[in-house]
Amino acid sequence: MILRRQFVLLFFVTVISYSQYWTKIDSVFSPFGVTSQNFSAPEYCDLDGDGDLDLIIGSLSADRIEYFVNKGNATTPLFRRDTNMFASIYAQGYQFTNSEYVATTDIDNDGDFDLVIAGYNGLYLYWNVGDSTEAVWKIDTTVFSAVNVLIGTDPKPALADLDGDGDEDLVVGIGESLFGGPTPGISMAFLNNGSAMVPNFVADNSLITGIPDVGLNAYPAFKDLDNDGDFDLVMGRDLQTMLYYKNTGTKYSPVWTSTGGIVSVLESVTYWKNPVLCDLDGDGDFDLTYGTSDGTIIYYQNIGTKSAPLLQQNLSYFQMIRTDGNASTVSFGDYDKDGDLDMVSGDWLGKFQYFRNDGTSSHPDFKKTTASFSSIDVGSYSSPVFIDIDKDGDLDIVSGALLGGILCYINTNGTFAQNTSIFAGINVGYRSAPAFADLNNDGNIDMLVGAEDAAKLTFYLNSGNNLFVVDNSFIDGITASRDAHPAFVDLDKDGDLDLAIGISGGLIYYYENTGNASTLVWKRNDLLFDKIEVHQDATPAFADFDGDGKQDMIVGEYNGNFSFYKNLVPTRVKESVSAAPSVFVLEQNYPNPFNPATTISFSIEKNNNPFTGIRTTVQTSLYIFDLLGRRISTLINGQLNAGSYSVVWDASNVPSGIYFYRLQSGNYSETKRMMLIK
Repeated sequence: MILRRQFVLLFFVTVISYSQYWTKIDSVFSPFGVTSQNFSAPEYCDLDGDGDLDLIIGSLSADRIEYFVNKGNATTPLFRRDTNMFASIYAQGYQFTNSEYVATTDIDNDGDFDLVIAGYNGLYLYWNVGDSTEAVWKIDTTVFSAVNVLIGTDPKPALADLDGDGDEDLVVGIGESLFGGPTPGISMAFLNNGSAMVPNFVADNSLITGIPDVGLNAYPAFKDLDNDGDFDLVMGRDLQTMLYYKNTGTKYSPVWTSTGGIVSVLESVTYWKNPVLCDLDGDGDFDLTYGTSDGTIIYYQNIGTKSAPLLQQNLSYFQMIRTDGNASTVSFGDYDKDGDLDMVSGDWLGKFQYFRNDGTSSHPDFKKTTASFSSIDVGSYSSPVFIDIDKDGDLDIVSGALLGGILCYINTNGTFAQNTSIFAGINVGYRSAPAFADLNNDGNIDMLVGAEDAAKLTFYLNSGNNLFVVDNSFIDGITASRDAHPAFVDLDKDGDLDLAIGISGGLIYYYENTGNASTLVWKRNDLLFDKIEVHQDATPAFADFDGDGKQDMIVGEYNGNFSFYKNLVPTRVKESVSAAPSVFVLEQNYPNPFNPATTISFSIEKNNNPFTGIRTTVQTSLYIFDLLGRRISTLINGQLNAGSYSVVWDASNVPSGIYFYRLQSGNYSETKRMMLIK
């Protein structure tokens, strides 16, 4: 174990949370109100009992399922994120939870919906001990205990009464279990031989006789699609169209007959097709929705009838303005010179993606559009920035890249040509990410470059005529993190530039310039972005998008999404709120997956006695647990001062698998998951 002390902040003032000063508005990049992560898995259910369908989204790449309440109605849905519905499930961290797939049904026949969350830990059942209008979740670890030893670590559940006895039976599609399990692509059935109120599931594949191995992943969904009184089956599979099996038997004894028909119109190129069948448009028949590997949600509307369905893709549902691929970044500029700010993003394939603002300067409306620079390729992990580097009145593009260099493309009447001389010799190792600002007020734009290695954060002073030389005195007091994406902005409106740095763990660090425009004094302030977090690799950028004079924020992330945050920070921050942090941060380990060592970083920043101004140490522990909850390693157990730390865990002596690390410091506790692959 290696413990590295990075910095200590000594502030002794009253603490006020800043989380109220940013409002996330999903509709800017998702007019339908829904955003999702990679490998998304949707499910519909009226959890608030108002007569319309709400939406739950599981994800292989997220730590929790997400809930979107339907603010529209049964015929015209409009979804908005609600973080409260499942907060209790993940209140103690993620060690004994799932997040990948969701199924809802009234298993105990008490008039409300219960919840099954599937994933690496098998199937977890959460009874709704509230009611049909206000759900309260209670975990049950026994109902699926016998099932879980058989189904591997990538099960896709579907519940339906397949033998007509009035209770819910279970079919599980088998996926690519990480460390072995049943054959991927098969399905397994479990008969409920209990009752409608006390379920008991036993293996019985006679319920699915004739259902074949469909490939690497099987995704079953049951509904009566021909209106004959029994359940039919739609089976999702990867990189092909779905399969449709009509029940030509009875509701008591199904016989599955492969039929083309309704699924023949479906696209056949996406990966991770997990179908859900429901009447989303309220016209009395079943529509089809499914998620994909890149997070896109695809909707096919039933324009036929309840007895003779006919599916047609409807692109007006689930619009998401995001990158094609992963690793979105953000930079703004009026590229089309129409008076509002457009956006350019990078991606993990090294391309530049253009999002034209078809709205106004106070009401943005971004549309993904092809531009003359769309064909530029910097290799991989591009991080383009709009900037007039040659001062000719139009926007050029300067970009970082995976291999750590800075690449420049000069705009001449809409045609971009690479300039290899301006940034020749500049390289920060890997994952370079430039940000520009005139920090010494000499009229020349300087450059700060983030990097994969936190120690490689480098400031380049523009000494004139775009001659960039290293001068890290301008960033004294700033400590970055891995995969830093910096952005300069005057958030406290005091006339000088502050600095926001997105990091690999999805958080944003904020350094306030408490000096002035010519004398920079950086002070870390963790209140301003308290509780703002994206899934991974936060890439913030700032601009006033609603015309209120405040800098709003758009954050890119690894999954290709963009998140819009409206700025509600008081105009003069220093008069209204203290800048002293009182925050604990546990970052995602890096690398992840790993072999055999990984680094865990965390911060302890607490004023223990605000009345006397005396800072005391905090009892802090950092433990490693296996899937059974057994503590297998103690990395830290003792008194620590405020500051940020990094710990290296060498897992050479433990087998491959999922492990959890838990930080306990004072009253704070958080658990995160990591994967060892040898």
